[in-house]
Amino acid sequence: MEEAIRWADACKPKNPLIPKVGAIIAIGGEVIGRGRRGTGEEGDDDHAERCALHQVGDKERLSQATLYTTLEPCTPEVRTESHECCTELSLQHKIKKVFIGILDPNQGVTGKGLWKLQDNNVEVELFPHSLAQKIRSSNADFIRCQQTLGARIVSPKNGEVLKTTTTGGRHAIRVSCLNAPTANNYLFTSSNGLYWPQPGRSD
Repeated sequence: MEEAIRWADACKPKNPLIPKVGAIIAIGGEVIGRGRRGTGEEGDDDHAERCALHQVGDKERLSQATLYTTLEPCTPEVRTESHECCTELSLQHKIKKVFIGILDPNQGVTGKGLWKLQDNNVEVELFPHSLAQKIRSSNADFIRCQQTLGARIVSPKNGEVLKTTTTGGRHAIRVSCLNAPTANNYLFTSSNGLYWPQPGRSD
């Protein structure tokens, strides 16, 4: 866990919307893969878990391995290529157990990565509180950015009856944004009827 944190601390995010993440894959006391979320160089922003998995020579050993990652593995909803999200990669490689430093504050991921792993019979545990606090501290900018993404529905009002039978099941909504959309963030991502704010470009 501490080595994963050291790898995370060495990350150089290009902007505060990118977290510092370290990942270690080990069997017993033997580390077989290490990764971090980018070096800060242009085009180098691969996820830590993916980098660590690429380092493993004999992929068959992964069924006996434990993944230590400082941030909850991402989920299909926040990746353009859903099968390349870190939860799916962990399941594809049959990782036996996953230790998670902190839950991802990105509302498209929060809790979903943990649940996805548990639903597929992967044993999941959290880092101890003292280590989690170190991760939160080093990712303060990222957490703050995620917390400014949000919108409050202004209309329709709570409890209002929506007569959508005449509109093909659609109804316009008005929202008040915590952080208005810009060239670098858009208002909503949606999947299976769920919506949440997301950083990134809308084009």
